[in-house]
Amino acid sequence: MTTAETLYVIAFSVYLLFFLLFARFFVWKNYSERRYWNRRPSITDEELVDLAHKLGKQVPFISVLVPARNEPVVIENTIRHLVSLKYPRNSFEILIVTDEKEIQGTRDERQGVLNEVQDLIQRRLTGSHVSQKAREAIIAVLSELALAEFLSKKFEDGYSLGIPELCLLPAKERQLIVRDISIEIMNCKGAPKMKTLRGIVRSTCPWLSELDIDRIYPASLAVSMPVLAAYTRLFDDTNYPVLKKAINHTARANHELTQDIILRMTEFIATRVATELKSAAMTKELEHKLIGALKDMYPTTQEVVTSVQQDLKLHHLKYPKVKHIVVPFDFEGSLGGARTGTSVPSTKGRALNWGLGFLDPRSEVCGFYDAESRPHRDVLLYVGYRRLLDPEASRVLQGPVFQVRNFYSMSPFCRIAALYQAIAHDWYLPWLFRRLPFVGGTNVYVEKNLLFEIGGWDYTVLTEDLELGVRAYLLNSAWPEYLPYHSSEQTPPNFKAFFKQRLRWGTGHLQVVDKLEDELMGEPGERNKIRIRLIVKGQVEWVAYQLATFVPPTAMILHYKNMLDPHIVPPAGHLMLSMFSVVYLGFTVYAFRRYSGYLDTSLEPDGLGSWLLVYTGLMLLPLAAFMFPVPYTAALVLKAVGREPRAWVKTPRTGERKLAV
Repeated sequence: MTTAETLYVIAFSVYLLFFLLFARFFVWKNYSERRYWNRRPSITDEELVDLAHKLGKQVPFISVLVPARNEPVVIENTIRHLVSLKYPRNSFEILIVTDEKEIQGTRDERQGVLNEVQDLIQRRLTGSHVSQKAREAIIAVLSELALAEFLSKKFEDGYSLGIPELCLLPAKERQLIVRDISIEIMNCKGAPKMKTLRGIVRSTCPWLSELDIDRIYPASLAVSMPVLAAYTRLFDDTNYPVLKKAINHTARANHELTQDIILRMTEFIATRVATELKSAAMTKELEHKLIGALKDMYPTTQEVVTSVQQDLKLHHLKYPKVKHIVVPFDFEGSLGGARTGTSVPSTKGRALNWGLGFLDPRSEVCGFYDAESRPHRDVLLYVGYRRLLDPEASRVLQGPVFQVRNFYSMSPFCRIAALYQAIAHDWYLPWLFRRLPFVGGTNVYVEKNLLFEIGGWDYTVLTEDLELGVRAYLLNSAWPEYLPYHSSEQTPPNFKAFFKQRLRWGTGHLQVVDKLEDELMGEPGERNKIRIRLIVKGQVEWVAYQLATFVPPTAMILHYKNMLDPHIVPPAGHLMLSMFSVVYLGFTVYAFRRYSGYLDTSLEPDGLGSWLLVYTGLMLLPLAAFMFPVPYTAALVLKAVGREPRAWVKTPRTGERKLAV
């Protein structure tokens, strides 16, 4: 064979190897379904209680812990979901573990906003230089004042058209709509999209019909005009072009109101609102209103948790106990550790170790979830069932996590990464347990006594979950068992956040490998065996995958330079290579359809063009595959030069539609 023919045979063989490696997915699928998914028991609360009675045991008490620092966007929905899990209500509890440093940071931030507003009023700062939070807090206060004016004054006939529709809404929702529409108009420079404004009304009042929304959003626009006018007059006279655009938009939306009527109404109300705000600034009233607005728009996790607790009590529904645990700023981090008097860096392991000190004395099993988790509603029944039948084998239960819920808020790359991560947890994770005691940190249940025997979580490692699984096995022979009940979560919405998260995972993996080398943990032979398997699963596979990503561009360059001779392979072989690409892309679409039930439908595209963009994004698989191993390669490189990350960085969240009570 010529050199060109040899190179083509090598390239062809590599592509064939890639496909064979890909085909392992179907082996894993068969294994996971046959061994776990198709063997899930069907059990109810009553049947679990009867089983415990027959075995002469109590229903296992389960404590579910959720670390939540800077998680106000998602924590309410998570609590409402967790309290609805199927299990005897007096046999489980939920512990939300927050961080005192969040309270301290928010207190300082709010004081900074108050100082900004004071500087604005005293003309030491212009509106164009104010922070977004300060601007939005002012608009919130102006919205409240403008609504009060509209609802308390008797205008000429034409002035009040549209306002009766707003009067039919609850006061809180009415103010939220006007506030959010005013902020949206300001942010989009006076030309908001009707779809966006209608979306604000719909998300605030989900019970409204489309006809109701048609009436309410123009009325809300009309009330927003004096808000923007007052802000422009008081703080930012460069904003008049924005106000003019907004008034034109409002006139088009309100068919009953002419632009002249809207202008006169806006001028009248804005004058009164501006006067009232100036008066409030001379007392503590404005400060109180601003703090209230900031708490409403930018609450702390602690404020949200407290609000949900009060709401659950108000409805007198039979829910499990929800505890709110705050980690002191100076807690040193280890299980049963002391307070140092000085601030200690926050990590997930540190928060969980503090939370373990507040378990119900009856607790037998501890479950762990992230702040945006939505576990399967039957998961506790299965955990209790396995605990009753085989407490030794079920000391550690790890379930799959489908990080796809914010799919429609992700970039195309992150969408593809999320789908393949879900497939891996769905099919590959049971197979992985044959080789490694992997613990994923969420949707995991650990025997309480085991946790305390091994000393809780390692708060210094960036992947405290993997470290816990390895240590539980080496010290107590506790090997994880697959839990065939999913939990849905979010994935970082963009590549930057994705890179940081995976870089932390990769760095943490390397930390665990180093720890097994440096510390005398467990029996030497077993420790060395696990260490070698971690190296193969980590460093070896990362390098191999990264090198594999260079094969396609290398083959393209060789082909462009006429250094490949495809004639050495028969036409059927070329057709097979083409079909491989079809299979890869088809499988990606299949994964999207398979996990579509776990996506947040409130963000779903509403037009054919938008849906085409979603499916077109999935076709970027070849480019996305090239980027998958980059964070792990970066972890290796950074460690080699001593620049690896050492601080625990949390993953950003995406806003979600509020769940009903």
